[in-house]
Amino acid sequence: MVNLNSMVDKIGDFPTLPTIYTSLLEILSNPRSTVQDVANVILKDQASTLKILKIVNSVSYGLQSRVDTISQAIFYIGFSEIKNIVLTLSVIDVFSNTKSLTHFSLVDFWKHSIAVGVISKKLAKLIGIKSTENYFLAGIVHDIGKLFFINTFSEEYNKIVKYALDNKMIIWEAENKIYGFNHMDIGEMLADKWQLPATINHAIKYHHSKSIGTGTPELTICVHLADVIARIMELGNPGDNLVYAPCEDIWKVLNFPPDTFAKMYNSIISEYRQSVGILLLK
Repeated sequence: MVNLNSMVDKIGDFPTLPTIYTSLLEILSNPRSTVQDVANVILKDQASTLKILKIVNSVSYGLQSRVDTISQAIFYIGFSEIKNIVLTLSVIDVFSNTKSLTHFSLVDFWKHSIAVGVISKKLAKLIGIKSTENYFLAGIVHDIGKLFFINTFSEEYNKIVKYALDNKMIIWEAENKIYGFNHMDIGEMLADKWQLPATINHAIKYHHSKSIGTGTPELTICVHLADVIARIMELGNPGDNLVYAPCEDIWKVLNFPPDTFAKMYNSIISEYRQSVGILLLK
């Protein structure tokens, strides 16, 4: 039977993030590093280079002119945004060999995660957040605990997913019932191992919390609501295909006009489709 101690042991043995990300962090930690220093690290990975250029030229950034080089990309969107794009690609790469379960499609899972990232960033802009670099990334990684379960205990987790589907439960409720802990707990541990930003760790840990509201970081609130919206719009599938009601307290923080989501619909679909095409292309 899977228990928390075995999970902790497995997390300790789990792969670190790819070299491109750790090398990038090392360069960025040096205040004397230049744009070209950062570009040189990225250029060593051709696949990442091509995807970064596609992402920066996508509708999400809305740049007026086309970006053809990594140096230009860094100039236009900055070190932090480039770092988060590389981190996004690195996380996807770590799980690239993970196989779908009988009751859980990895492609649909990533589509859902991308949708949550797209919507989280849009929500952040709506409430006036100036630095939205972490919002897309937080959406991408909010459910990485599920991937860890699938990667390390696939047969057992397939039973969890089936139990949730059979009983019309959100997966984290089935995890709690059978394991006594859930993918948010495990996701936070994995985020700690990878030294992800504290705000992202919080979003991973609490995006399903029933006490989200005043005092909760905006990032966590946006991911929580984005998860609900992605489910409503049926963009991908997080594994249980259910829609739950968002915490009522979030509306004290997110004071949106009544027609907000109707106005966002087309832009969400456009950015989602483009992001899926870039990030899930082998």
